[in-house]
Amino acid sequence: MNTEDDLERLADTLRSAAAAAGEAGENAIPLLTEVVEVPRYDSSELPRTLVEIDWAQLAMRVRENVLEGLLGRADALLDAQLRENLQAVIGRATESLAADLGSTLEQLIRDLVARAVAEEITRVHDEVIRARGTDPVAPRI
Repeated sequence: MNTEDDLERLADTLRSAAAAAGEAGENAIPLLTEVVEVPRYDSSELPRTLVEIDWAQLAMRVRENVLEGLLGRADALLDAQLRENLQAVIGRATESLAADLGSTLEQLIRDLVARAVAEEITRVHDEVIRARGTDPVAPRI
């Protein structure tokens, strides 16, 4: 077995377990005082001597068994922690977004008002010049 493939498979298992997890309640969270049941091995599966043991394969098998046992109970814990963390992150992002939108909108309104005032002043100036029929730069005597 390839360790990278095993990690990928474990990540997929975690993702699918998290997606399928519903509201499991407080009983789904293991306590530190609880004993996690690990599957036992048949005596026919065990080697007769320590020399015959493939320690890497045994370690991988034990790790998979422990992870599979914990995955079923970890769903609720992961779901609750993820929900709390996401709510905090979304809250901060919403506040930041609202502040950014407020300043952007304020600046946009200021720019629009300044442009409208400048256009109106230019229009009034042009009307005054047309009404007088004089050159705006020519001095009055």
